[in-house]
Amino acid sequence: MKKYRYTNNAEDYYKNGIEKYELRDFEGALSDFSIAIEMNSDFAEAYFSRGLLYGKEYHKYTKAIKDFNKAIKLKGDYAEAYYNRGVTHRILDDIKKSCEDWRKAKELGFEDAQILIDKYCNRFNKG
Repeated sequence: MKKYRYTNNAEDYYKNGIEKYELRDFEGALSDFSIAIEMNSDFAEAYFSRGLLYGKEYHKYTKAIKDFNKAIKLKGDYAEAYYNRGVTHRILDDIKKSCEDWRKAKELGFEDAQILIDKYCNRFNKG
């Protein structure tokens, strides 16, 4: 059994959460990401990772968007958060918000966003 390091450090909880996610221990990962956020409410990466978990594994898209919003608020150039928030908006059939997020992600250097822009957005206005 894997031994995790638990200290009074949000970064350790975050790292443990990443490892648990990779091992498909989603409940453990969710707990560790949440504790990291409780310990450091400015931890953009923990919000982002928890948002991914909410969306991909639990299909709790509103919670995912809320966490992506917080990550973006804390780190305005978080291209991957914009991209994944766009994916989540797409799942919820809000193509306008999806395209806005994917274009922002692309502008910030997340090149993979272009694939979704081409697939979903170019038939709409460029704005």
